[in-house]
Amino acid sequence: MSPASRELSPRRRQILEAATTVLSQQGIRGLTHRAVDREAGLAEGSSSAYFRTRDALVSALGEFVADRLGADVEALGGRLASCPGDHERAVAEVSRLFSRWLDQPDLLAARLELTVAATRDPGLAERFTLWRDDLVRMVREVLDAAGKQGGDEGGASAETLVAALEGVLLASLMLPSRRRRTFVAESVERLLTGLGPNPPDS
Repeated sequence: MSPASRELSPRRRQILEAATTVLSQQGIRGLTHRAVDREAGLAEGSSSAYFRTRDALVSALGEFVADRLGADVEALGGRLASCPGDHERAVAEVSRLFSRWLDQPDLLAARLELTVAATRDPGLAERFTLWRDDLVRMVREVLDAAGKQGGDEGGASAETLVAALEGVLLASLMLPSRRRRTFVAESVERLLTGLGPNPPDS
């Protein structure tokens, strides 16, 4: 988590949490100071006092969402470090992370909206790349520990796997809420179970 996010005042955090909800429900075009004030239950003009322009609001929100995701990935790294070589535990930990994100549908939807916005905003794209690179690195380490190919090819495999896992999360948002958890759990298990240790040579 960046120092800027750790030092957020309670009011700034309130505004950015409200902005996350607005973005997830109304999309990037619906993200206005007025909508955020309304969602936060604040007087009109409150959010613009902290984030003067819409670009400033979007930039701060991108930092806020990326830091929330990054903190979860950092915690995952700590858990994976505690079980080196235990592939089943690693699969369970990755699955637990994705289940955690599933419990935060506003965060997932906001992340999707910001990812699209990042294709036109290099600064936003750079911030989102940081936490994603950390996740790819951890998945690569899981692959290496399982005896899968390392090096550049292993890196490409980790990139592909993370992309697939992200697709599972986003696809879950299209399902009825009662089906999401089972869909994500089963999909993550199918994607990761096949990455178990290679059998010894006969």
